[in-house]
Amino acid sequence: MISDVADADSGPGPAETRGGIDLGLLVLRVVLGVTMGAHGLQHLFGAFGGPGVGGFARALGDFGYTSQTTLLSWITGISEVVGGALVLVGLFTPIGAAALLGVCANIVYVKFGGGFFQKQGQGFEFELLLAAASLTVLLAGSGRIALDVNTPWRKRPLSFGLIGLLLSAAASVVVIVLCR
Repeated sequence: MISDVADADSGPGPAETRGGIDLGLLVLRVVLGVTMGAHGLQHLFGAFGGPGVGGFARALGDFGYTSQTTLLSWITGISEVVGGALVLVGLFTPIGAAALLGVCANIVYVKFGGGFFQKQGQGFEFELLLAAASLTVLLAGSGRIALDVNTPWRKRPLSFGLIGLLLSAAASVVVIVLCR
């Protein structure tokens, strides 16, 4: 009888806890992957009322990018579509999440002077939230409900996540230095 009380007070077991984490990571991956993938389709093909590559290149110019805006439009759009798809299905998750984080970090950087809150396209709150979600997936991994289930990076997400974080930061710095 005493052991039953002790078991009831100890909270959920490891399987229950892990199942909740895996389900939460799945929800986060689906929302992040679909959102970023849709943005990429807007930037590349003008889908969902987006600007397409040419319009996005002009928008990048308005944000202070001075060189290679068309190339940067393609790189950004492809990073959003491919990274979003990889995160969505949980395949090569560190690569996909790092790509999304790099895109979001650059957007936060260029919008930082406009303040935190979204006002006439100037705030960076939305992009910061997407960056935080990307970083969370990068460091926590895909969870067990993913195609990455039996990979080394799923079993040791923090180690691979830190490598992805370094690559994402390096790519962001290169884009800012070369294109602004």
